[in-house]
Amino acid sequence: MKDPPDKLEILVVDDEAESREALAELLLNEGYAVVCAENGRRALDCLTGMTPALIILDLMMPVMRGWEFLARQKRDARMQSVPVVVVTGSRLEHDVEADAVVHKPIDFRSFMRVVKENCLQP
Repeated sequence: MKDPPDKLEILVVDDEAESREALAELLLNEGYAVVCAENGRRALDCLTGMTPALIILDLMMPVMRGWEFLARQKRDARMQSVPVVVVTGSRLEHDVEADAVVHKPIDFRSFMRVVKENCLQP
């Protein structure tokens, strides 16, 4: 695996603080810049000021669930091309419009491979 270019930004969206912080720390240690949001609505707010190379998204959150966030992201011409990796502890009953799905508990080596494969390159 090659190293990521300097400071690609990744948006991590997860309502569980421990999960969000663990993912952010892992990504920071791998050389990424990280912005965190605790639900889909806050994530949409973050996207008004950034275009991340990747969005890491939990599906089961209060305020705005990941499903609704994905639907809104795909309707936004500026954001629809940003890849999304869904991280979930739930068994998915139907297909999710994401570039990849990672199931919890996360194997960090596999997770980083998925991140590197899906990041938009400048």
